[in-house]
Amino acid sequence: MFTSARPARKVPGVEQVAGGPWDRAGVDRETWHAARIMAMAIRETARLALDPTSGNEASTDDHERLGEYADDLLSAVEKGDPETVAMLSRRAQRRAKAIFG
Repeated sequence: MFTSARPARKVPGVEQVAGGPWDRAGVDRETWHAARIMAMAIRETARLALDPTSGNEASTDDHERLGEYADDLLSAVEKGDPETVAMLSRRAQRRAKAIFG
């Protein structure tokens, strides 16, 4: 014997989701996502191990401070800090202009 059908669940669409970090930053999702990817790339680059044979003048302490800065940068983007997102967005636009004219 069959039971009555369950009521359909309504899943909110993307347009209905508000209050994300992109809203706090005052940009659209794509711009925020691009800034987040850039911040993540900076963070991962900062975490690369120093090569002691390369003649690199950066000390281990300098490298650690750069890693902390990169972590703070990503955290600011993820929290929707408008100044940080705007800075990274401007940087991406300048880079795209230099590459694509």
